[in-house]
Parts: sequence; C-alpha cells; structure tokens
Amino acid sequence: MKKIYFLALLVMANTNSFYAQTLNEYQQKTAECFSIKDYKCAIENLQASIRLVGENYGDLHLLYANLGTAQRRLGNLNEAMGSYNKALQLRSNSSEVLYNRASLKRQMNDLEGSLSDYNDALKISPNDRDLLINRSYTKKLMRDTIGAEMDLLKILELDPQDFQALTNLTNIRVARGEFEVAISTYDKLIAANPNEPILYNNRADVYLRKKEFDKAMTDVDKAIELGPNYSNAFVTKAEILIGMGDRKKALKNLQKAVKLGENTDLVQELIDECNKY
Repeated sequence: MKKIYFLALLVMANTNSFYAQTLNEYQQKTAECFSIKDYKCAIENLQASIRLVGENYGDLHLLYANLGTAQRRLGNLNEAMGSYNKALQLRSNSSEVLYNRASLKRQMNDLEGSLSDYNDALKISPNDRDLLINRSYTKKLMRDTIGAEMDLLKILELDPQDFQALTNLTNIRVARGEFEVAISTYDKLIAANPNEPILYNNRADVYLRKKEFDKAMTDVDKAIELGPNYSNAFVTKAEILIGMGDRKKALKNLQKAVKLGENTDLVQELIDECNKY
C-alpha cells in the first residue's frame, strides 16, 4: 500500500515585504497546482521559489522535496531523485525527505537503497508508523518476511487496532501457508469492519489457495458489491473462475479489471492463459 508524503511549504517572515509577498504568492499557486494535479505548474512555481529565496533560505530543502514530489508524479523519476538528493544535501537529518526518497528508490527497484533510507529515517523517528509500514513492505519485496513481520508487530504494539498493519501481517502469514490463522484473523477483522471490500477479497484469496472455491466466490462477490470499482477483486474472481475451470467468465472479469486500471504482469499472464482455451 503505497503512500506519497507531501511536505507543506513553509514561508518564513522576511523584512523585505515584497520578497515575502512574492514568495507567499508562489506558495499559494503551488498548493493550487497540486490540488488540481497540474504538476507542471507546481514545478514552475517551485523552481521560481527556489530562484527567489537563494541558497541561504532556511527551509530550502522543503522546496526541493516538493519539487521532487511534483517531478515524481509526472513520471520524471530521475529528476525527482536529483531533487530529493539536493534536499538531503541541505538537510541530511530530515526523516520526511528520507521517506520520500526511500519510496522513490523502491519504485525504481533499488530495494537495498530504499531499505537504507528507511533505516536512516527510523533512526531519526523510531516510532513513525508510516516509516515502519513502508519499510515492512520493502522488506517483504526483498523476501525478508521475518523482518517485515517485526516492523508490523512494532506498529501493533503502538496501536493494536491498526487496520493496515493487521492486514499486511496476515498477508505475510498467508504467503507462509498459515491459512487457518489468516482466515481466523480475517474473520475478526471483517466482524469489526464489515464494509471493507479489501478484507473480503483477501479472505477470498485464502479460500482460493485452499481450493474452497464456493467460499472464495461468496467473499469476492461481497467485495465487488461493496467496492464495484475495486479492480483487484475482479482479478481474484478471475483466478477463482480459472480454478473452477470457467476461463470464459474469468476473461470477462480480467477485462473489467483492466478497464478499472489493473494492468499488471499477473493480469496479462491470466489473460494469456484464458485465451489459450
């Protein structure tokens, strides 16, 4: 579950009222650009702010961090990395910027670099929930399920009801084949959160792994009922239908998933499999 942390711009008082007013105008315009997802506009105003304030501005690292976020959202990942690197040159102990760069490195498949940045950020903010949950995800991608589980358990020590941590921890246990433990956990989570489609979808996936197709179908249909635009549920339903031998219906569900934006390698592999029959 990926999250992009957006840093708020800070405008410091300045004896030059024209300077302060101009910087405030850039700040407001940048916020407007982000709100309407016009990242080119955001970049232009952030770059103008950087030119205006110069190298001695106390929070210059925040301007570069926001510039990196705007560049990243445009898909300019190398430029974003350069901006985050500059931000950290200016303020090496910023856990927020380390968080951003760690997430970007993971997106660029530099998992070792991502883990290193999360480690450094957690030295600064050791109980930060978002840092822990994202480091856990990076560890999971690196197949360090024990390390991933330890981070999630630390979150649950701080907040035993953390929904995302509980779900992610259960997914790790599913990957280990601990199906009964996972189903028991999802039963409790669903009882407490009966309108969350992801929980029904995840329990359906466990039933699928156990080849209990009827129970899996009941759960995935409930997930789709609660979240008709929840694309991953249509992929799960397609996998269930393939397990039941109905590839024609499975293909229709995969096509629906693609229309909703779910176009992963797994989806393409499943479509290819369905098209063989």
